[in-house]
Amino acid sequence: MAGTEDEDLAPTEGLQTRAGDLGADAAGAAQAPGARLGRYRIETLLGRGGMGEVYRAGQLEPVRRTVAIKLLHARRLDARHLAYFEIERQLLAQMKHPAIAQVYDAGATPEGFPYFVMEFIEGSPLTSFCEQRGLPLRERLALFIRVCEGVQHAHQKGVIHRDLKPGNILVAEVDGRPLPKIIDFGIATAASRSLAAGERAGELERAGTPDYMSPEQAGMEGVEVDTRSDVYSLGVLLYELLAGRRPGVGDDTPAAAHTASTTVRPPSAQIETLAPGNAAARAGQLGLSQPRLRQVLRSELDWVVLKAMRRDRAERYSSAAELAQELQRFLDDQPLQAVPPSRRYALGKYLRRNRLAVAAAGAVSLAVLVGLGLSLYGLQQAREQRALAEQRSADLERVAAFQQSMLEDIDVEAMGLGIANGLRDQVGKADPDALAPLEQALAAASPADLARSLVGLEILESARETIARDFSDQPSLAAQLRRSVARVQLALGLHEQAETLFAEVAGYFAQTQGPAARETLEARNLQTEAMFWVRGSGQTLEAVEATLALAQSLPPGDPVRVETERQQARAVFAQGDRPRGLAMQQALLARERQMRAEDDPVLLDLAEDLGLSMGRMGEADEAREIFEDLFARRRQALGPEDPATLTTMGRLAVMRAIAEDVEAAVTLQRELAAVSERKFGAEHPRTLVERGNLANMLLSHRDFDEAEALMREVLEARQRLYGADSPGALRTKLNLAALLARRSRFDEALVMEADLLQARRRVLGPEHPDTVFVEVNHAATLHRANRPKPVVQAQIDRAKSLALDVLGKKHPQTEAIDRIQAYSDLRAGRWSEAVEQFKALREKGQAERKPGDPPKAQIGWGLATALERSGQPEEAARIRASDVDWLYERPEQALTADDRNALEIIAEEAGHLGKQR
Repeated sequence: MAGTEDEDLAPTEGLQTRAGDLGADAAGAAQAPGARLGRYRIETLLGRGGMGEVYRAGQLEPVRRTVAIKLLHARRLDARHLAYFEIERQLLAQMKHPAIAQVYDAGATPEGFPYFVMEFIEGSPLTSFCEQRGLPLRERLALFIRVCEGVQHAHQKGVIHRDLKPGNILVAEVDGRPLPKIIDFGIATAASRSLAAGERAGELERAGTPDYMSPEQAGMEGVEVDTRSDVYSLGVLLYELLAGRRPGVGDDTPAAAHTASTTVRPPSAQIETLAPGNAAARAGQLGLSQPRLRQVLRSELDWVVLKAMRRDRAERYSSAAELAQELQRFLDDQPLQAVPPSRRYALGKYLRRNRLAVAAAGAVSLAVLVGLGLSLYGLQQAREQRALAEQRSADLERVAAFQQSMLEDIDVEAMGLGIANGLRDQVGKADPDALAPLEQALAAASPADLARSLVGLEILESARETIARDFSDQPSLAAQLRRSVARVQLALGLHEQAETLFAEVAGYFAQTQGPAARETLEARNLQTEAMFWVRGSGQTLEAVEATLALAQSLPPGDPVRVETERQQARAVFAQGDRPRGLAMQQALLARERQMRAEDDPVLLDLAEDLGLSMGRMGEADEAREIFEDLFARRRQALGPEDPATLTTMGRLAVMRAIAEDVEAAVTLQRELAAVSERKFGAEHPRTLVERGNLANMLLSHRDFDEAEALMREVLEARQRLYGADSPGALRTKLNLAALLARRSRFDEALVMEADLLQARRRVLGPEHPDTVFVEVNHAATLHRANRPKPVVQAQIDRAKSLALDVLGKKHPQTEAIDRIQAYSDLRAGRWSEAVEQFKALREKGQAERKPGDPPKAQIGWGLATALERSGQPEEAARIRASDVDWLYERPEQALTADDRNALEIIAEEAGHLGKQR
């Protein structure tokens, strides 16, 4: 749901609060960024495991390169153990194989903790790579064979891995070919050998991951671990590549396979336990029909997996090489050793290997029987007809692919510039004197908006009708083309049309591939992304959770499943359950960090969601750090005007504004609004978001005239395009009301706030956080407008009750209503009540004040005034000297926006009391 209307954070709603510790991965790391380990400088913590921590580091000499360092925490090593460790280091460094991450170096920290320096690999875990790329069965097996070859190479060097799992086998594409790299090879072996004489040697022998661990490695067989333990782990990995889940997942008792008291369920049986439609979807992911997959597994690959995972290691494959050879025999249609021998099986393999020769012999025999001439004639006719049909189908697919690429490459910015330049050329040739008025008209118009309208009404609508008319007999191609049209509609902000078309696409895929098929779920995600703009978060959340129930069949880490979970967290947050939404985003990001490289686009999107929510919850400093980092990464990787870069740029500007770096925020936001208008058009939804944000920042910068004009333009466009009760229109109305109040135009502000309150109570409900914000703002405006005391007090009581119930005692809005109450008591002459209120506010401010920050002068002034009026002049003078005088002594050019706001508040309140300072 990128680019939703919730992005423009108004200063009236983007208020600071604490949402709890984020629980960053780096907390408690043994080595801080910048620390030195010999020739290496630590850069960042990559992850933790039972054996220690893994860091990304830079090698400083004799060459400069990025490396991974695994620091073991098992035990400090004495001199003898360090000697063992040095021997193991030499052993590991001898491994040279394309499928093994090279070990460069090893050593120990000054405290005696051992570490390994390894090749830094940027890739995805083995299972995630296969699922994300949709690798068919044969390509998966070919990739797995290369993994087995790497394991065999290590075994020949005398090294056992002991922890083979997807996270320790990273796959990256090199020159279009997947290349696996096994990491952490021999770490457990090295540690156990170096500590063999220590009291924890037995414990380290069992180091590994339970779900992939052999029975003997788990200590269940009473024998020492040898290379066949790695063969067992390879069997579990192969099981997961075939069935999409590990052995036992989905059973009533989710125990690891090696603890099972009975034979492990074969992959074919595991797939049959999937929900209806999911088994067919799994077959499609492997590039086979469901009957063909069932036949391949039951007749051959089930036997291979079960042999590799025998509880008795003597019955397993004797080596990783033997397992690789077995799989290569499968790919070559040779009989497998694991399959019980039979004539039928051997004959079937022979026929598949020699199918062309057998088919030719059969054709000859048939021709002899029924008449050679007639048979050959009929065969030739059939071949010609089939070839013609296949050629027509291929031509149609090429045309459809061309049309699809043309649709998705539409650039409204370039089209708008082309229209403008074409008008200039024509007018220049026909009437050069009319060029100046034309330039004025073009400056006031938006060529991108014109192009966007033409694309939507002429090209996309025409394409939709053409697809329905000309591709009715090609439903698969029609669905693909509809999806392309809908993607363009979504990018152009034509959300209602996009939602309708994505629903049609999802319906087709649900009928043909199943409701839980990957393409169906992907279309549902795009449908709900468009739906958010049209229907708001309520209906969107319901639709997302229905999709998520089906997406559970996809493996964790699958991009489609992650996107569905991401949409759920954002919708929960937008619905008003912000702590739960934030917690969901934190958990999702933490989980995906365990499976992805730090620059993975999915990971960056999740970090951006979290940063936005943290900003809304008041964690401005932490959110700004996230967006500063994301903006630099995306600008470098994608370019300065990529849509993802622009989205991050806008959120960074908002966080700078919340953090009170208003000058930097306005500068960045002006650039973004101009780029967005040029690229997408002045009335594109994301341009309206950026212009709304710019107006809010101008308000904070006290550029009131420009801010008001811009807010009114954005409000008019949002009401016209999306309706008066749309979330964006209501948010802009709130910001405009706040601006009018800042300019003391209270009659206009109060009317607007009253209308806004009715709309938010009707649309969101009276206890939604956004509704509560307006309740608090309305109380402030009534007080500032000096409305009758009973009216003001009634609104204060209502707003405070809601703030406490919905937002909590520590929320800034709750503090704001306490501040309004204190000033109201002061104006009403309730001196003792005002003293108590201001004292509590002052104590809270002192507790939260950072070193070097001045006291809150407006609170100090209120307390001093209340003390003075209640007959305590000495105490009032002391408070005034410590909390207020600094503000009046500060030079004019040194005053910040907050300082000027404080001076305005003091002047306004003093004016009502008839005395200033």
